[in-house]
Amino acid sequence: MSAFYQGMLALLRELVDSPSPEALLRVALERALRLIPGAQAGSALLREGPRYRFAALQGHAIPLPDYPISLEAQLRWYGGSLEEALEARPRITRASPDLSGLAPQDRRSLQPINWSLNIPLPILNRVEAWLCLDRFEAAPFPQETLAYAKELGQSLVVALLALKERQNTQARLEREERLARALAALGAFQEAKELWQALPQLMLEVLGAESAVVLQREGDELVVAFAANWEAPLGHRIPRGKGIAWGALERRRVEMIAWDDPRVYLRPEALRDHYAVYVPLHDGGQQDFGVVAAYAQGPFGAEDIAVLEAFGQGVGQALARLLAQAAQARELTRLKTLAQISSQLSSLCSTEELLRRVVTVALEQTRASTSLLCLYRPDEDLLEIAAAAGYAAENAPGARFGRGQGLAWRVLESRQPLYLPDASSHPEAVYLSGRRTRGSYLGVPLSDPEGRLMGVLSVDTAGVGGDLQPHDRYVMEALAEVTGVVYSRLRALEKAWQETTRYRRLVQMSAELESLEEPASMARRALETLIELTGFSAGGFYQLKQEQGLVQLIVGHEETGQKRLGHFAKLPVVLGQGFMGLALATGRVQHIEDYQTWEGAWPALKPHNLRTLLTAPLFLRGAPYGALTLASFDRRTEVSEEDKALLEAVARRLERALERAAHLEEIHRTREDALRALGLGLELRDLETRGHTERVVALSEALGRALGFPDLEGLRLGAYLHDLGKLAIPDAILLKPGPLTEAEWRTMQSHCDIGFGMLESLGFLSQTARNIVRYHHERMDGSGYPFGLKGEEIPLEARLFAVVDVYDALMHERPYKPAWSQAEALEELERQAGRTLDAGVVRTFIRLVTAPTRIRKHP
Repeated sequence: MSAFYQGMLALLRELVDSPSPEALLRVALERALRLIPGAQAGSALLREGPRYRFAALQGHAIPLPDYPISLEAQLRWYGGSLEEALEARPRITRASPDLSGLAPQDRRSLQPINWSLNIPLPILNRVEAWLCLDRFEAAPFPQETLAYAKELGQSLVVALLALKERQNTQARLEREERLARALAALGAFQEAKELWQALPQLMLEVLGAESAVVLQREGDELVVAFAANWEAPLGHRIPRGKGIAWGALERRRVEMIAWDDPRVYLRPEALRDHYAVYVPLHDGGQQDFGVVAAYAQGPFGAEDIAVLEAFGQGVGQALARLLAQAAQARELTRLKTLAQISSQLSSLCSTEELLRRVVTVALEQTRASTSLLCLYRPDEDLLEIAAAAGYAAENAPGARFGRGQGLAWRVLESRQPLYLPDASSHPEAVYLSGRRTRGSYLGVPLSDPEGRLMGVLSVDTAGVGGDLQPHDRYVMEALAEVTGVVYSRLRALEKAWQETTRYRRLVQMSAELESLEEPASMARRALETLIELTGFSAGGFYQLKQEQGLVQLIVGHEETGQKRLGHFAKLPVVLGQGFMGLALATGRVQHIEDYQTWEGAWPALKPHNLRTLLTAPLFLRGAPYGALTLASFDRRTEVSEEDKALLEAVARRLERALERAAHLEEIHRTREDALRALGLGLELRDLETRGHTERVVALSEALGRALGFPDLEGLRLGAYLHDLGKLAIPDAILLKPGPLTEAEWRTMQSHCDIGFGMLESLGFLSQTARNIVRYHHERMDGSGYPFGLKGEEIPLEARLFAVVDVYDALMHERPYKPAWSQAEALEELERQAGRTLDAGVVRTFIRLVTAPTRIRKHP
């Protein structure tokens, strides 16, 4: 027994200086074969994760195995339970090759083993190592072997613990030294991006792992941004709540796991059978930046947690510092840029001029090749390029993009700047040149001072390549801020000017409508102003033809270049259906926001791309009369309540004009009937040929129209009343069958002055009508009566009527002559032309009566 203990003491002295557990186990195996009676061969196994690897082998004719042995296999060879092994209880078992954890080829190469003595070496509830002593002889181990084995096991556990403590102390010092170096290195970085890029290598240096990856936080996603010894592609995104990385970041706790842990979200095949550690990056306050993960073939120890937590917080604080410095630099740049840009933009006078200048400044202040400014059109949910400068920008203004078309929509929807190193890899990118080439993109949202989105300002390097720099983003954000303020100010000024102009135009229209009496002229003038002020492209004044089931365009007006109203000259209408039918049925203004999607649309009208409609019904004496309609084509028009009220006010004024016109028409018709009756009475008293009055009225109106005479109504009335004075001529003279005496002739000639005097009290008659009554018997050579006027002393209307009166007298039978043929009558007019009758009037009259078209007789 004393020899055993002496050997044990010598062994412990030798083990004190062991450099590693492997070396300790090799020495322990060698000495155990001397100290334990009956032991002839053996092996030593050292734990590595959940398995064991061979650390030493003696007395067997095989090389040291390089494969692991599972705990289950080792317990079978041990012949006892894990609980017994954790109690450091050695066991002697009869060996069986089937119980061995060796590979089959190694089992066959072994010298047959009859007995096995297994000594477990437990540390901290895990069997850290095994010492296995084998006996080839049939006789079992001596009786005292188990006692020696227990003493040996306890001594080896003490030696392993001392070695591990020494190693842990050394490892901790090394880790702390590596941590100190890494934390010191953090202070040397000038930009956050540089730190992010270097972070995987720093992690490897701190931990001594094989590979590392940085998961950078972007909102509710973690993005695989940078890596070292990482074969999987970068850019993969992990949504919030998925995987262990998010848990580590949200709990701000280092997580250590095996590769096959079911919580793992990303599983690169190259890292199979590895272990991972996830380190949250935060500043200890409110800011979380992401996670750095490291991978190794062996498990990470709990002793690494404190170092990794310090590293993660140190990186977070460094990132916070760099981001704060960058924010400060950015704010300084922004303020400088704001001052420069404000001085350039504040003097501009219109939004159009501002937008053109903004895209030019964007090119001047950045490394971009193209600059675009898109305005958001909420009524159509479109982005429209309002200004462009640089590469392929010539035809860009006016281009419109629906939602999802173009990168600008991503900026608008996120309300955040968007930077893409290579826009060509994004399918939604639109290239004005038509060629998809590599180029970086930077877009910033445009907002007014109240935060309402106005559009997007963007620059890119398409066509020339290259990258935009952080400075470019600061400039663009400052430019967008100034643009939003200046644009809002100019827009407000323009709107105020537009409202002033609108009010002035409305006042002007109102005054002009008051001066107009004819409804069609009034509608035409109103439509011109309405289209100008409301943004509609066309409008029409329609009259209902109820018996025909349609409305007919009476007056239309459309913008220059538009040729759409021709398709809407006659439209079928049913009261209660269609936009006009609804307006007439309900008596209210109808607003159709988009005819293309309106459920009541007529298919026949859709191909003309009719969009927005605004219709006010028109009524005459309580009955449906028609409608006043505004329309836009190709694009929707935003309609305000003021626009509706304006159209309705114009419609009511037009209704009053229609009422007045109808009333005047009745008066005119009544007067016409009275004059016709008077003319007929004169014909009967004067024995004139029946119909003389109606004929000279129609001929006078037609001749006046041919000559461009301005007062056709005066011509008509004068023709009706030309012989009114004969009412005062005695029948004895007026109806005398024979020649008149000189006195009687003077009495007959007085009928012109008498008629003129009878009309003096009739204020509605124009001077034209009065002149015809007084001067229609005057002749160009002065031979006429009552004053013997010559040439142009005679009013034109009297000269005109004289030709008509002579012609009708020649063409029809009188008591003193038969009717002449037209040829004879015209020949006589030609003879009198320039003598008694006006030659120019005669020529025009002859062309008129010999033309193929017939002269319309007045009813």
